Amino acid sequence: MNIAFVGSSLSAWPLLQEASGVSNQPLPASLLQGALRERAIETGITLRLAASAEDVLLDQTNNVVVIALEDCDEILRLTRAAVQAEKHVVVVLPELTASAALTFELQLILDESQTAIIPILGRWLLAQLPTDRLTLQLEADVIRQLTLELPLHDLSEASLNTGLRNGLDLLTASGFLYSQVTCLDQAVPGGALISRMVSLSTQPEAERLLPPAALTLRPATATDAGQSPRLIVIQRDGQQQQFAVTATPLLPRIRHLTAQRQDCTAWLDAASATLELCEATARSIRRRRTVDVHFDAGTERSVFKSQMTALGCGVLTWLLLGMVAYLIAGQLLTLPGWAWHTARILWMVPLGIFLIAQLLLPLTRNRGGQTRGGQSTNDDPQP
Repeated sequence: MNIAFVGSSLSAWPLLQEASGVSNQPLPASLLQGALRERAIETGITLRLAASAEDVLLDQTNNVVVIALEDCDEILRLTRAAVQAEKHVVVVLPELTASAALTFELQLILDESQTAIIPILGRWLLAQLPTDRLTLQLEADVIRQLTLELPLHDLSEASLNTGLRNGLDLLTASGFLYSQVTCLDQAVPGGALISRMVSLSTQPEAERLLPPAALTLRPATATDAGQSPRLIVIQRDGQQQQFAVTATPLLPRIRHLTAQRQDCTAWLDAASATLELCEATARSIRRRRTVDVHFDAGTERSVFKSQMTALGCGVLTWLLLGMVAYLIAGQLLTLPGWAWHTARILWMVPLGIFLIAQLLLPLTRNRGGQTRGGQSTNDDPQP
């Protein structure tokens, strides 16, 4: 597997360092810019620099291209070009501009391609997560709470965004997708941030409640040196299960996903869910309250109900306007009896069709009435 790089984000540094250490041969021609290029030069990594991103994509000596840019539009453009050139693509999510819209677009590109599109997620830091598995597959019924504390080198916006995304992804690596987010920032009187605490939970009316999860982001201290953060799973009987969060080899998972391209869909779905949690956290900060998270598009049943709600409004409008028109015509026109009977039938036909259409509801599918996190959904449209 020959890996080339396009980008400037330091988030791609661990993968660049690992790829350069696999063999004594230089990496395929890459386009490195900004801080990523400076870091590579400082550490003495042997590089062949390409003149443009297109040259990297057309280079026959590589079969995997890592894209590490901040511009989402450019990421999508290069991803499309890469898969057209029959290259596998590894996407390093931007620190500041990543959104669920990016991963949704990547999913569309994946559906139309023959190669893999792989997002690098925070759960890749879990040493105990097998290469061929997406989640730890924990049992919600035996767990009381999940906690994770991540020390950050600084509390800049980029560092907070990356730490938040990695932390939320580590929590959802449990296999639980939460429907509510609460975020609280602790700051000194001058306004400087001390820590950020994020709580994940399910809606109280959900049929299946998931164990709450808590993420704390704080500045790193001297005592954190040499110690790895841990995802702590507290069980109902008081026992604890700990999962180390540390730098793990990235290439084995990339090799697996390039060989098992069909698994990329689940990884992109997981990235979308994590980014939606990040967006919900931002809303919670702005509104200073708990906010709901919506992970999935409507099920077939919910779409049917929404359509029936819209059609019902149209039928009511037709009946009201039709009655007014019928009464006015009765005062102004002299028509034979059959014409009035026909008009009344035409007036009631939409209502009859609408009522008959309601019988189709049992034929729609609800995917077990659960969201991707395993909790009950509320598909009923609001009046």
